[in-house]
Parts: sequence; C-alpha cells; structure tokens
Amino acid sequence: MSVLDPKKTYRNLKKKGFVDSVTKSKDHKRLEFFHKKRLVLSTKLSHGNKDLENYLIKQMSVQCYLDKNDFIDLANCPLSKDEFIQLLEQKGLLD
Repeated sequence: MSVLDPKKTYRNLKKKGFVDSVTKSKDHKRLEFFHKKRLVLSTKLSHGNKDLENYLIKQMSVQCYLDKNDFIDLANCPLSKDEFIQLLEQKGLLD
C-alpha cells in the first residue's frame, strides 16, 4: 500500500510545472498543468494533512493521465518534468 505526504506532493508537483488554479475551493487545492500555454490537465488535492492513500493516489494518477506508479514517481521526484511531458506526448495529449 502506497502513501504520499500531501504537502510534499503539492510542492513537488509545483516544481514540475503545475500551477494553482484560479478557481478556488474550500476543501481542495486544484492544480493545473499547461504546455505551450494550453491547459492539458488538472488535479485536486485535499487541504488536509492526512496522507494520500491508494484511492486518492489512483484518482490523481487518472487525472494526470499516468498509471499509479508513474504518478508516485512524479510526486516523489524520480520522474522529471521532461519525462512527464514525454509520457503525455506518447499518449497523444500534447500538440
């Protein structure tokens, strides 16, 4: 069973090019990923401090068009921004 620290995940996704959404929510942080000024995907993260467990990790991985293990690598930093972009290109999600 995998768990991710939500604060570390948030910081690391921001390092990979994710930005805070202009739409606000009281219970979630929404992050968006743009490529060449075009919105490619968005994902959301709870404001709470509770660890992200399997269900939420899976939901975020789907929102990011990654399998669970690739998302964990993205959140923990073994997967670089360039590698993430390459995966999105292989899936035909980028121009």
